[in-house]
Amino acid sequence: MKKLFSWLLKAFAAGLLAFVVLTLFCTLYYNVPVHYSNTDGSTDYSWEKNKFYSRGTEGFACGRTNNEGYLNTYDYLDGMDIDVLIMGSSHIEAYNVSPSESTSCRLDALLEDETIYNIGMSGHNFLVCSNNLEHALKKYKPRQYVIIETSILLFDENAVENAAEGTMDELPSYSGGIIGMLQKNQFLRLLYSQFSNWKPEPKHDNATNLQPLQLTNTHKQSYLKLLNKLSQTAADYGVQLIVLYHSNIQIDSKTGKALKDSSEFTNFFAAYCETTGITFVDMSERFKAEYDEKHILPHGFANTSIGTGHLNKHGHRMIAEELFEIIGSEDECHLHH
Repeated sequence: MKKLFSWLLKAFAAGLLAFVVLTLFCTLYYNVPVHYSNTDGSTDYSWEKNKFYSRGTEGFACGRTNNEGYLNTYDYLDGMDIDVLIMGSSHIEAYNVSPSESTSCRLDALLEDETIYNIGMSGHNFLVCSNNLEHALKKYKPRQYVIIETSILLFDENAVENAAEGTMDELPSYSGGIIGMLQKNQFLRLLYSQFSNWKPEPKHDNATNLQPLQLTNTHKQSYLKLLNKLSQTAADYGVQLIVLYHSNIQIDSKTGKALKDSSEFTNFFAAYCETTGITFVDMSERFKAEYDEKHILPHGFANTSIGTGHLNKHGHRMIAEELFEIIGSEDECHLHH
């Protein structure tokens, strides 16, 4: 009995030591803050404020969240003059590249006399951002543009209708209780992340695998209602809305060339944006050209899979340059007038 107790004690001590070592290792390898609900409604949640972060599971990046819990390189001050407000998902949030390589930082450098503020946040797809748009404009009051980034355009009909009616449920932050407490240990956070990536994805109401030809008239009308609402909201606040769309490009295994995105739904969405006065930016052609000419892919990292996953530094550069072409040229037109 004494030997058994001694063995259990040693096993416990070894396990505790391993846990401490792995936690210290994750302080640099996977140090991710906790999400907290955002009371101003600009996003459903934001990261812990003024918190060091690092992530080496996909690319490698480290830095600090700002005073609002966003990945800007500067703090937000009440009354700050913001020219371009960026909303979107974890892609535009740029958690996987260094802060200086993000779209917002690159665009800020290109537009020397204008201020860019990025409230991109993981899990915030096009519909979530649509639901938050008015709150974001009310708080930040951008003077020229608001950009919504998305890698998904096709959503379930009910989800689109809910977004158009403003009846979407908020994304939960899971910052309270035992789960919230466990999230603060980076090793346990990484284990949970790995488990989430391993298990089959649950079927969400937001996204769908519907093919474009299966779109019903009511589905299309829901999209038109939503885009009209977004356009009117932007107009009420005196800004131009830009919807920035990007998707993974497909490579032809025989020719080695990037395939042209021939999605009928993308064309449908672009036509509705034009009808409602929204600027639609589709990165497909730019991504295809960059691969065909330079063999550069906009998504993926050397420590994961090139061509899939989040935007890499090349993807952020291409997007910033495309946005500069639009915003910079329009600014010049305004100056000439």
